[in-house]
Amino acid sequence: MKKTLLAFAILAAFATTASAQSSVTIYGIIDAAAVYTNNQTVLDSTGKPTAASGANFKMDAGQLLTSRWGFKGSEDLGGGMKANFNLEGTLANDTGTAGSSYGGGFVNTGTNASLFDRLAWVGLSGDFGSVTLGRNNILGVDSVGLADPISLAHAGTNPNVAFGALNVGAFFGGFGTNQGGTALRQNNSIKYISPLMSGFGGAAMYGFGEKAGDVSASTYAGVSGFFTDGTNGAALSYAKMKDVNNAATLTGWAAGAKYKVLPSVALRATYAQNVVDGAIKIDALPSANNRKIAVIGLGVDYSLSAQTTLTGAYYNTKRSGDVDGKADQYIGMAKYAFSKRTTAYASLTYAKAGSAAPQDTSLGLIIANGSGNSTATRTAVGILHSF
Repeated sequence: MKKTLLAFAILAAFATTASAQSSVTIYGIIDAAAVYTNNQTVLDSTGKPTAASGANFKMDAGQLLTSRWGFKGSEDLGGGMKANFNLEGTLANDTGTAGSSYGGGFVNTGTNASLFDRLAWVGLSGDFGSVTLGRNNILGVDSVGLADPISLAHAGTNPNVAFGALNVGAFFGGFGTNQGGTALRQNNSIKYISPLMSGFGGAAMYGFGEKAGDVSASTYAGVSGFFTDGTNGAALSYAKMKDVNNAATLTGWAAGAKYKVLPSVALRATYAQNVVDGAIKIDALPSANNRKIAVIGLGVDYSLSAQTTLTGAYYNTKRSGDVDGKADQYIGMAKYAFSKRTTAYASLTYAKAGSAAPQDTSLGLIIANGSGNSTATRTAVGILHSF
């Protein structure tokens, strides 16, 4: 009996040691909102309003932050080194589906379903920084993105996410390792992030196109630099992406800064642009050769109390080089934190395009193309819970 008890004690000690050296976490965000959008009139081929005309009232997931679920973990390898992994997928909690399409098939729209469409990587970290291999965010998302005027809220209609982070397949699907769909995250990539030194850091990333006979086709290559003092920060990123035929290049860069001017007031500013070099057909508009899309974002956060934050934001989006287009977005948002994990929110977005033509309305994001309208208003009221 004593030997049995001793054996259990030894096993328990080993189990405790193993638990201390490695860990796995299940986490996620569940976000849902009631969304009302006006001026969603759709015209038929003769230019007359169809039966689908009018406002749109629906339930949407991921309005304050994109709903997601994932697994992440690490193992202590000793000497300050760790092995890490992260698997993360989109969660459409309004319908109960998980994952989304990322591209594939050498087309401009998403075709391949992926359960862990947001992140899927394994890597090492230590005093040297971190290295991750797999499906990674493009550079700038985790640094410049922190300066976004509305903190990357309304991802589906946020100009910085849609255009600055290359998240619209119709505009950017032909470039990068995904070979279609969003370019926000890149398959088959290796990413390095340096440690912070006096608040400064940098990153580099390369995505393999994996096309036989042409090693530079469908590739991604980027670098970034950033600074933070724990409260304020600034970042800059630069990248080049090739299309599958190696006939065109998309070059983009982005910059952002966040500065707390008062204990209750923080200012945010971003600028992002991308330019297509090469004759390539992307959207329904003319050839995108020399097409440039630029987004300016400005925002202010005001902490009304420890629980309540008010945000005002403005985005200006312009297209040039092939066709001229422009649109503005004005956003007001209020957030109330019940706790560190649960937040209620409400927002009002007003979009105004330069005209009702597609080159303008497509930049407005909440304005229905072909609707005959150059403005739209969108209201969202929802709740977010993280675990």
